Amino acid sequence: MKKSVLQSLICVSALAILLTAALSALGFYRLYEGQARRQLQNQGRLILAGLDFAPRPLDYLESLRQSAPDIRLTLIDAGGKAAFDSSVPADGMENHESRREVIQARREGFGQCARRSDTLGETVYYIAYLREDGSVLRLGASAHSLTAVFFGSLPWAAVIGLLMAALALPISRWVTQRLMAPVMEAAQSLSLESPIGKPAYQELEPFLDKIRAQKAQIAANIHRIQQERDTLSMITSGVREGLILIDGNKNVLSCNQGARELLQTPAGDPRGRSALELCSDPAFVRAVNQAMSLRQPQETVLQLGQLYLRLYVSPAQGAQGAMILAVDSSEQIRAERQRRDFSANVSHELKTPLTSISGFAELIETGMARGQDAAQFAGRIRLEAGRLQFLIDDIMRLSEIEDGGKAEWQRIPLLETARQAADTLALEAAEKEVSVFCQGEELEIDGNGRMLEELMVNLLSNGVKYNKPGGVAWITIQRQGDMAAVAAEDTGIGIPVQHQSRVFERFYRVDKSRSKQTGGTGLGLSIVRHIVEAHQGSLSLESQEGKGTKITVLLPLKQTERPK
Repeated sequence: MKKSVLQSLICVSALAILLTAALSALGFYRLYEGQARRQLQNQGRLILAGLDFAPRPLDYLESLRQSAPDIRLTLIDAGGKAAFDSSVPADGMENHESRREVIQARREGFGQCARRSDTLGETVYYIAYLREDGSVLRLGASAHSLTAVFFGSLPWAAVIGLLMAALALPISRWVTQRLMAPVMEAAQSLSLESPIGKPAYQELEPFLDKIRAQKAQIAANIHRIQQERDTLSMITSGVREGLILIDGNKNVLSCNQGARELLQTPAGDPRGRSALELCSDPAFVRAVNQAMSLRQPQETVLQLGQLYLRLYVSPAQGAQGAMILAVDSSEQIRAERQRRDFSANVSHELKTPLTSISGFAELIETGMARGQDAAQFAGRIRLEAGRLQFLIDDIMRLSEIEDGGKAEWQRIPLLETARQAADTLALEAAEKEVSVFCQGEELEIDGNGRMLEELMVNLLSNGVKYNKPGGVAWITIQRQGDMAAVAAEDTGIGIPVQHQSRVFERFYRVDKSRSKQTGGTGLGLSIVRHIVEAHQGSLSLESQEGKGTKITVLLPLKQTERPK
């Protein structure tokens, strides 16, 4: 606005300067023209008087040719014929009786006219006086002299115009600043924090009244929006689920702490950034893009490391944008997978011995196996039934552990329990040519005696089954702060790295063919994990293929809360 006002003032000043210069030059021209006409009339009266007293009028006029070269003198007789002319020969001139100035002079005694002269080829101003003898004295002045004076005054007018322009520019700036100062002060008071005072111009008062009302409305809206935002932030920050709001350009409007943790977003405030930067998983990108393009809800599952997230992307109804809800379903998905694996494994594990039992029984029933063969087949049936019974016992035991056990909890000596487990496995270890022993501190914890004995047996049993002839398997009991550390180590075949994260799952076997040879069911380490969880402990595994395995169990020395 300030620039527009300045430009307007400059344009007005320039126009005023041009008009002033033009009018001044025109005024000067009019003034000089009037003065020149009056001077010509005065000279005409003097010549007329001198002509009346001259004994020879033509000689008198001839004498004036040199003294007044800019004036054309013409003497016209009573018949309109030119008797004398100072510019051209008189005998060659046409009759002047029809000239306007001559007609007016004969009628009124004085005549004047301005016209283009065919004789001189230029515009001439004429005056004529009637003499007593009926002749007419005419004087003429060329108009080009007046024009020369006019154009001669233009440089001065231009100089004056430039001086006025030089003064007009700073004056225009000063005037613009004075005019705009109250407007700028009013503009600076438009912020919500500063009050709007009384304007310097009364004309601004309606405008500022409107702004005051709008500021009040905006402040109220901002306060309401802040309250709603704080309420939403309080609600979303308190939930574990991830909640993200995005606009029509897929930029993040809001993102709670749960979403940042679940999606493992980069550090920094994600608001204003693209939602696709929060997670690079193809399933996340695909779900967001499809929800925004198709305007239909999308659901998918993300696997981020050890986390399984259910992702729900719902487009906003009646607006551009969407809501993204991320729910940690790791336990549920793992439970579903374990349930499927458990059903499949149980079916498989039960089917194998049952098939053998059914086959051998059919051979005996049909009489195809007799004598020694029948006894041998009966032994195989008994062996497969034992495997089946062992598998069922493990399944039942695992189910009992998951339910919390039935025996009451009491103080259990860990080292003594470990030694009892070693005695239980002594015969099996001798057959495998594996040495078994226990060492460490005499520590007691709150726990279920049967569960802890089974824990020790399973830990040592794996060390015996998957060891080498001449190998060693042992348990060490040590105190680590408020925890008792039970470390089961062996010098066996070890566990490959790609299998270490799954060995505590039900029925998971690193080498199924070897497990069948050793009689394993794949439930031993799963039982260990459930017993540790029931005692509010933790376990970890370290193993190197071909060198052995170490499983460390940490159990609290004092239980703060016993499982029901």
